[in-house]
Formats: sequence, C-alpha cells, structure tokens
Amino acid sequence: MGNKCNIVRDLLPSYIDNLCSKDSIVFIEEHINSCTECREVLESMKNDVDLNDEIDEVYKVEVKRPFQKVSRFFNGQKKLANYLLLATLLSLVMGVIFLFHSVIKYSEQKDEATKLEIVDREKGDIMDDVFHILGSSTEVNENEQKQLLTIYKKYSDKLKLLAVFPAEDVKDWLKENGSVKQKPTTIYPIEYNKAAIVIGSEGILRENNNITPSGYDLGTVVMANNRWAIQYEYKSSYEQTIERHHQLTYYGPSTWSIFQTPILLFTLFIILLAFWLFFKRQNNQLKDIMG
Repeated sequence: MGNKCNIVRDLLPSYIDNLCSKDSIVFIEEHINSCTECREVLESMKNDVDLNDEIDEVYKVEVKRPFQKVSRFFNGQKKLANYLLLATLLSLVMGVIFLFHSVIKYSEQKDEATKLEIVDREKGDIMDDVFHILGSSTEVNENEQKQLLTIYKKYSDKLKLLAVFPAEDVKDWLKENGSVKQKPTTIYPIEYNKAAIVIGSEGILRENNNITPSGYDLGTVVMANNRWAIQYEYKSSYEQTIERHHQLTYYGPSTWSIFQTPILLFTLFIILLAFWLFFKRQNNQLKDIMG
C-alpha cells in the first residue's frame, strides 16, 4: 500500500460526507478507479454509514413512539373536555330556562291558591253567621227568618239553598256523619223535608218535599252543634270554582314537583363542571410534560 492509498483512505470519511474540495474529489476518484483495495475500503465505509443511518432512524422512531401515544391521548382528552364543556353549558342554559318557567308556574299557582282561599274562609263565615242568629233558640222565629234571608242575600252569588235543621230531627244522620260537628264539611246533603226552614233565590221555600238535593259531591256543606244542623248548596255556576279549589288543595303540584326539573339540571351542571375542571387540569399537566 503506497502513500497515495494512505492519503486517500484518510480523506474517504470527508469524501463520503461531501466535505472535500473539488481537487481532492478528483484525486480520490482517480485513485479509486485504479486501486481495487481502496475501492473496497470505500464501499465498506459507505455500508457502515448506511447501517448507522438506519440505526439512527430506528432509534428516532422508538424514541418518538411513546410521545406519539401521549400526544394521541392528549388530543383525546382535549376533545372529551370540549364535549364536557358543551354539555355543562347546555345544562346551565336549560336549567335557567326551566327555572324561569317554574318560577312563573309557582307564582301563578300561589296567586290562584290565594284567590281560592276565600272558599274555605266563606265556609266558616256562613256557618258562624247562621249559628250566631239562631243562638240558643229551639225554633226559628220570624225575626230569625228575616236575618237568615239577609245572610242568604249576602252570599246569593254563590248559594243555591240555605237550610236549617233541628239537630233532634236529624240525630240519626248526625250519628253517622259525626265529622260535621267539628267543622264545615263537604258531604252528601240531608233530605230537605226535615228542615225547619229552607231559603232559595225566591225567598223562604214552603214545599220542602219537592226540593231535590244536589248530586255534586262537593256542592253541599254541612255543620252542626247540639241544637242545629246548617246546610247550604252552591250554585252550579260556582261549582267550577269549588272543583278547582278542591283539585288545587288535594291534587295540586307540590313545590318540589314544580322546581324538580331545574334542580336536576343544576345538579347535572355541577357534576359536569367538576368533571370538566378535572380533565382541564389533567390536560394542563400533559401539556407541561409535552412542552
């Protein structure tokens, strides 16, 4: 191996990396074309370089692979966080809408209930007025009849009939319906042929046997003490008010049922918000790790 071979082989690494000058390249290539040994050395060095490049590429892929998985996971987390944020905002908006609707409904029901309170209040007022007129008497005299007519006229827009029964004459009925001695009670009416006096729109009705009791189950109210039983029937035109009062009192929606939907939506909003904050924090941590 001559001096040229030594010089060429020293220059081969630079030649492979394209770092030689034009004159050096010409010199190396002329020598390689004429020297088999140096040509073989060049091919061997090129193969080593290619192998190293392949190893570097494989290494780069292996190094990147975990970060690619983290990146895909991070992107998935971001999408999930975005969906959660959308659902959170939607539940908040729907909660506000239903809350507004519930407040209106609750206010309307409360106003209606306040207006219908007069039904219960008038029951007590009518009975108190009649019992006050009758007092401790055992018969309805002429003066008491006139006062009872005044009471009827006072409530004539609501009452169809007002009747007074001696307790002794309806004692069997009172035994079966003892609740009427405690408070004004909605009940099926006493037969009017036992009444001491019945007052209607035409005044005092003399033919009690011809009066047909109301068939409406909420249309008659009775209350009694030891001397008298007082009974009155509502006009059919007022029965709708009575029915509405009964339905609202016993079957009307509760406060919980009115506000149930917005409460559930706001609860869902809080839960979704907590999840969104959790994923947001987790995403920020992944972002810091990935730089």
